[in-house]
Amino acid sequence: MGLAGAMTSQGVRVVSYPFANPEAVTLPSLPQFLADQIDAVLIFYAGASFSLDAELIKLRLMIDAQQSGLKIICELGDEPQTRRHNSVRVQVADLCLSPDYPSVLRWRSLGAACDWYTHWADTSIFSERHDEPRDQLVVTTMGKRRYSKLLCMLLGHHFENRRCHGSENSVFYSRGLIAFQYARWQEVTRRVFEAAACGCCVLTNRLPPATRMEEIFPADEAMVYYDGFFSLLFELFRLTTQPALRQAIAVEGQRRVLSAHTQLARAKQLILSLSDLTGVSP
Repeated sequence: MGLAGAMTSQGVRVVSYPFANPEAVTLPSLPQFLADQIDAVLIFYAGASFSLDAELIKLRLMIDAQQSGLKIICELGDEPQTRRHNSVRVQVADLCLSPDYPSVLRWRSLGAACDWYTHWADTSIFSERHDEPRDQLVVTTMGKRRYSKLLCMLLGHHFENRRCHGSENSVFYSRGLIAFQYARWQEVTRRVFEAAACGCCVLTNRLPPATRMEEIFPADEAMVYYDGFFSLLFELFRLTTQPALRQAIAVEGQRRVLSAHTQLARAKQLILSLSDLTGVSP
């Protein structure tokens, strides 16, 4: 379904203006947006793009010059690691959306309008497959990151690290009892939402309180956190030897994602933000 499909299901007309090359972006002009009866332009691009920034500046100047009611909303990608790419976008946007709460506070302190818009699981891609046996102890899609070699040496064939595409993710995560993650940027990663949606007990490194991660997934209730090498070994031992605890955490993590962190939940949040900006009731 994706976010666009979720918004459409809520009665919002969505028009897509894709660009294949981020270094050669051409946005429609203000007259074209108005002719298409667009109330708000949503930009979903996480990386560096000087041409996108230039197009947004041009659009902002046209909107201000003509006193148009068209709104610009920029989703800021995987902050904090992409924060350096967003200085122009936060200045031209009427509203920014960031998954990283410290980044939200940073942009607000500089005068930008920024909402906390956490990651989510697209359930059309990440959902539990009940026809798959949970026969793998630890799974991850993180690639070569800290602890990946250690876990491979320690667990052998009981540890599987694989890059997946599309619906392969549901099959892969649905086979895992524990989903492992390491957030190298001290960021709330989308993978923890996706793995939890598939029914895994998620084991990830503990983040600073400022990220508000444990408000989303309380420790030992909806997710398990480790603080370093020895803490990781202890949590692995605990989850391996206490299947009832592991299952209870997996169930609660999945419940929290499916109730509040899906594409439909984010679509509803975005629709409310759009309503506040445009004055049009959802």
